[in-house]
Amino acid sequence: MPEKLVLTEDEALELLSFLVMAARTMVGEPNEYAPLRLLTAAGRLSDFIVERVTPETRVLLSGPLKQIPQTATRMADADGYAKQLDAVCAAVAQHLVRHFGLERGIR
Repeated sequence: MPEKLVLTEDEALELLSFLVMAARTMVGEPNEYAPLRLLTAAGRLSDFIVERVTPETRVLLSGPLKQIPQTATRMADADGYAKQLDAVCAAVAQHLVRHFGLERGIR
């Protein structure tokens, strides 16, 4: 598959600045905020690229990644939150295996 650029420089800089500022902010925040900051960054990245990716990737970005509420905290339901994250991780992994044609190497 030919490579496709999916971020503008402005979008990449916005995401970069969010990640750097989030890292600094997390120094003083409760530990459970870290996953939320990362999910916020994933959501921003998803929003930037959703219209510029393959249809298969668009399904991932519009489906599993949108299933975890960004306002949820681990403290409210730690087990449920972990299960939601596990499901999203599995969806991302399955998509990557298909996207990169790695099914052949899986036994």
